[in-house]
Amino acid sequence: MKTKYVLTAFLSMTFMINFSYAQVGNCKVLKPEIALSYSGDCKKGLADGKGAAEGKDKYVGKFKDGLPHGNGTYQYANGDVYEGDFKNGMKNGTGKFTFKYMGKDSTYLGNWKEDKLVKKIVPPAYTITQSFNVQRYNVRKVKSGNRIMFAFMQNGKTNLSVSSLSFAESDGSSISLGQERGFDNIRFPFTCKVTYNSLNSFQSATFQNIFEIQITEPGQWLITLYN
Repeated sequence: MKTKYVLTAFLSMTFMINFSYAQVGNCKVLKPEIALSYSGDCKKGLADGKGAAEGKDKYVGKFKDGLPHGNGTYQYANGDVYEGDFKNGMKNGTGKFTFKYMGKDSTYLGNWKEDKLVKKIVPPAYTITQSFNVQRYNVRKVKSGNRIMFAFMQNGKTNLSVSSLSFAESDGSSISLGQERGFDNIRFPFTCKVTYNSLNSFQSATFQNIFEIQITEPGQWLITLYN
């Protein structure tokens, strides 16, 4: 009797698991371009929740009632990619569209409505993500190009007490111009974390300094750090 009960429970559980997978397998995606295959959450026979769909195009993200709805990433057959918000299967909300233009990667960041870009968002030229023990700083675009230089100043002149200087950069070739240090032939956006030791302005104690910046606008930049 006990064996029969265990067997019945096992068969019942197996049926439930198989039924669950069958539901996912029979889940429909209503956007023809990605309707060939689907894996993910399902509700009433339609893709609903987190999932991934593929056809001519590919999509990974949130679904509702069989359509991309919420945040996700959509890759078109030609290689274009949209990352952002969707509504009823269309780009709607904030998102980034990356595409090729004359052989180079181009990006539109903005607000979308019913698959159309209605307002382009221009990101700031640079963002300071960390500044520790740096008294002040100055970030200036000198001219066009692809070079970033760092200068270190103290009491109106070059800071000669700088030691243990290190950089963690996202791209480029290291260069030195006099007392300035930096990187040439870089690609934007460019991120760099600078760590160094320096005497304070009273020359009474040495402190570790950390400065981190991301620059999105191409050009030749001079970043001056004061201690």
